[in-house]
Amino acid sequence: MKAKDKLFRFYKPGEMPENPDDMAYIMWSEDSVFNFSNYSYAYRQAAEALYEQFKIHAGNYAVKDPMGITLTFMYRHYMELTTKYLYLKFIPYVKGRRLNEDEFSCFIQETNHNINEVWKKLKPVLDELSKKLKCSFDIKAFGHYVSEFQSYDDSSMKMRYPVDKNGKPIETKSRRLDIKILHDYMEDCMDEVDKLVSEWDDQIYWDDDEELGNLFMKQYDNAKEDVEKFLDLQAKHAESYKKRHEGNGLKFISLKDIVFERQPEEIAVEKFLNSLSDNHLLVIHNLYYIGNSCLRRIIVWKKAADRILQFKRSAGLISRNEVNKFNKPMNRGELIWTIMSKIPENVYSAVKGCVEICA
Repeated sequence: MKAKDKLFRFYKPGEMPENPDDMAYIMWSEDSVFNFSNYSYAYRQAAEALYEQFKIHAGNYAVKDPMGITLTFMYRHYMELTTKYLYLKFIPYVKGRRLNEDEFSCFIQETNHNINEVWKKLKPVLDELSKKLKCSFDIKAFGHYVSEFQSYDDSSMKMRYPVDKNGKPIETKSRRLDIKILHDYMEDCMDEVDKLVSEWDDQIYWDDDEELGNLFMKQYDNAKEDVEKFLDLQAKHAESYKKRHEGNGLKFISLKDIVFERQPEEIAVEKFLNSLSDNHLLVIHNLYYIGNSCLRRIIVWKKAADRILQFKRSAGLISRNEVNKFNKPMNRGELIWTIMSKIPENVYSAVKGCVEICA
């Protein structure tokens, strides 16, 4: 140990230690919500690694007993991080937006290390979403786990310090805790949390633009007749395309032959698109992208009103990301090319799916 020792050696871009396995990427990002997920996962991994060591040292309680303290803390801290992560992740699915800076700060300060306080905020969110989405997560059981940890260590200090802030011992008697039972139940709990996140993740868009979503719905209402005409023509195009390539895959032809290879149904679709107003053309273009990228996340909602809401949010997202905007000069050639360059059946299914949602 020397006074000049530099404990924290961080490598600059392009630098690496002689042995790359000596290094770890510290899991930080600019997304605070995502960081809660990173941290909870880190404590889960650390707990599992320590439990493997706990099993190896059979009979050696001088080694195993300190592991019991740290293992219990890791599981308790995992529960605190995870409950906060689930709230921060899913509250936007209810509110339609993330918490702002003041709301985020208030949530952290109000809950502190008290996971019961987090649970009071999290449970209504889980209850509401479970009524609207497919959910296999046992909310009641998870609440019981939260209560168990809160009852055993309400301040998150029991496994971190031997005394409280006043210097008084937190525990005065040795107690025998079954680490295997704790580990096995927590493994089940952590697996269920992962399944819940996977089940609900990306099912809806909360980072939407309400104004753009409302504008799209207005434009869609005006374009409904043209959308239906497009679907009729696109269905015929899809059928002729399917027959043409059935069993043979796609044909590769020279540029000079392309004009002769086009079918009447395809030409009819393009002609129709060229006849549309700019706004109606953009409606069909955006409907394709909504149906292609968002539909699977919209249809999981059980109630029609919720599906419409998620559709509008998705429309706001697509409209914000699209270069061409309603009521402004557009690149019509780009919009038409996008539609015509896709497999006809995929375009038809995507647009038709959107129409059925809005029916």
